[in-house]
Amino acid sequence: MQVGQLLGGRYQIESSLGKGGFGETYLARDIHLPDYPHRIVKQLKPSSTQPRVLKVAQDWFDREAKTLYKLGEHSQIPQLFALFQENQEFYLVQEYIEGHDLTDEICPQNGIPLKEPQVTQLLREILEVLKVVHQQGIIHRDLKPSNIRRSTRDGKIVLIDFGTVKDIGGETTVAQGNFTLPIGTRGYTPHEQWKGRPNFASDIYAVGMVAIQGLTGLPPDKLRINPNTLEVIWADQVSVSPQLAEVLNKMVAFDCRKRYQNATEALAALSGKKQSNAISGAISSLNSLSVWVIYVSVLVTVISGLLLGMVVHDFLNPSRPNLPPSDIPHGTW
Repeated sequence: MQVGQLLGGRYQIESSLGKGGFGETYLARDIHLPDYPHRIVKQLKPSSTQPRVLKVAQDWFDREAKTLYKLGEHSQIPQLFALFQENQEFYLVQEYIEGHDLTDEICPQNGIPLKEPQVTQLLREILEVLKVVHQQGIIHRDLKPSNIRRSTRDGKIVLIDFGTVKDIGGETTVAQGNFTLPIGTRGYTPHEQWKGRPNFASDIYAVGMVAIQGLTGLPPDKLRINPNTLEVIWADQVSVSPQLAEVLNKMVAFDCRKRYQNATEALAALSGKKQSNAISGAISSLNSLSVWVIYVSVLVTVISGLLLGMVVHDFLNPSRPNLPPSDIPHGTW
């Protein structure tokens, strides 16, 4: 597709943002609106032009477009503005999110990894949005730093480039069962998804790997894998609290049944971690306070004992008044 080309009689292509197995993504301008606002245009190419394949692709397209339209009602998920077919190719037009993706945050140029509080907050922000997605029965399927943006407008996290859209181009030959053709990115995508069996816990794995990358400063492909358990080895690269380590280990467990089963569960565990830290801090403060209370109590007891002793002594040994000597006349009575 050429720069300047008009799609749907409305969207003028400005540049290509990337290619994939499903087609290509473009940055365009909506010339029907004032100021020609930017839009994201996704071109979806079916794997074949056979009528049967095109029909299946059309069904997928309609279903996924409805899903994206519903999700777009949330402020942290791009809105779907239009969908249309042109020259036997399908197009989705979505909101363009002004901002930067997480690659800029978790892979800083100074090479310094994020601190634990920063990663905990980032996890919370991502999971809060993902919870909405999972509650709608949708799996993102391609969560990674470049698909998580921070909006310039309000600083909030926005999830982009849903893998559900990518399915349209690749799944046209799969019309039955729960099997889907593999979609994802090496390092962030768990094994069950590569086998065509994605579930909500697959997204949890991806978010966990993003967090681990933020903590260690290492991309997933630089982390070792335990040959016996197939678990990711990461904790030796950074020092974190046992609570966060437990949460992350469960998020990236090799067996998806051992992970948190959706974003709501992961959020609850993360909140428990923060609550646990708060309780530990409170206990520590109470312990410090207890030392002072004991010290003051002992001091008060000692002083009280001394005062009581003085009172008892005075009671048992009353002092005699110093009376002037009597002027007793001499002689006999």
